[in-house]
Amino acid sequence: MFTSLFRFLAGLSVASLAIASELDREIILAPHRGAAREDVEIRARQERAAAPRAKADDFEQLGWAFVAKARRTLDPGYYKLAEKAADVIDARFGVRAESRLLRGHVLHNVHRFREAEAMARQLVGQRGLPEDFALLSDALLEQGNLGEAIQALQRMVDLKPGMEAYSRIAQVRWLKGDLGAAISAMETAVRATSPRDAEASAWTLARLAGFYLHAGRIEPALNAADAAVGLAANFPPALLARGRALLGLGKNATAASVLARAADLNPFPEYQWWLADTLRLAGRTGEATRIESELRARGAQADPRTLALFLATRGDAATDAVRLARDELANRGDVFTHDALAWALAASGDAAAADAEMRAALAERTQDARLFWHAGEIALARGATMEADEFFRKARPLAATLTPSERGRLGDRLQAAVAPVQGTFLTQKNYPLP
Repeated sequence: MFTSLFRFLAGLSVASLAIASELDREIILAPHRGAAREDVEIRARQERAAAPRAKADDFEQLGWAFVAKARRTLDPGYYKLAEKAADVIDARFGVRAESRLLRGHVLHNVHRFREAEAMARQLVGQRGLPEDFALLSDALLEQGNLGEAIQALQRMVDLKPGMEAYSRIAQVRWLKGDLGAAISAMETAVRATSPRDAEASAWTLARLAGFYLHAGRIEPALNAADAAVGLAANFPPALLARGRALLGLGKNATAASVLARAADLNPFPEYQWWLADTLRLAGRTGEATRIESELRARGAQADPRTLALFLATRGDAATDAVRLARDELANRGDVFTHDALAWALAASGDAAAADAEMRAALAERTQDARLFWHAGEIALARGATMEADEFFRKARPLAATLTPSERGRLGDRLQAAVAPVQGTFLTQKNYPLP
């Protein structure tokens, strides 16, 4: 099929390519509706790009307006429009560094990380601007190449310190096991964010809330999430952060309402999993089952890694979970994908293979409750009871980042440990599962 397609494309005349470019132009200039700030920006950029003497910069700015809309709504369709804007630039004005950067961001955001890396390396070699090194660092990070990712990030920081650099530093610090330094860097990122950029401020605050949860600082997490929601009321990551913090404080009913709004705006597996768990915690089993059915039906396309984790955690469809995780690992080799495969293999009964993948997941010493809980369960499956207890205890202070069902199961393990831990908030003992 692909050979035939390549032959067809090779046979296209210049006139045919021009027609294709014009079709792409019509698509990106199609009337856009909406009253949000980014919608107004898209229409303004469309008007400029539609002018008879429109320049490449006009199409480039329209492409970035689509990227901004995609980030705000988490709707991947806008990334496709941004990619078409890059196509129009290349066809009408020739391939430019600016269109490469736009395309590279699209590739990264649709999880085509190797292609994004290749595009970033071209840009770094061609001009080496801070945003080029940022893209390269991001693409390498997702593939698990932390060494080179850190080198690229350092080049970015040297050229342009600021919010985007500090937020990336926070992520790397956390991945390398230094949660305190990650929090400090993200707090710096929040302070460095322009007050005029509500979306960027909301994003950094939501990320900071997540790091606070990792540290068990639940009240500060809620404060940061509330501030994020205050800046962008319908920003799904901010709502998710707020719902998770509310759960950590035991405000389950309010959390369910917030998470329902987040999942409605962004029906992706992570959001649906948190909502379903919270609904089950509240005894709303029918609603939870419906959400989980949607997660299973659409999760493979939206977020295969999270679906693999969900299936393995639920203890069913283990073969599907292994397949999804293996496919994801071929493209995305970070610690969390190794963890997903380890967890799926454990669910399938292959403890030895699960242990090998789990060691890869723990290699960077990332301080993450899910990693430690999974490692404990896998050690237990191998009969390594003392090792398992150690991992369960490592997970305990980080457990606010776990879903309610995961937290309940970790609590069970801690209660059954050689020296049980008393008085924790991990008390959801008989969590109802389907």
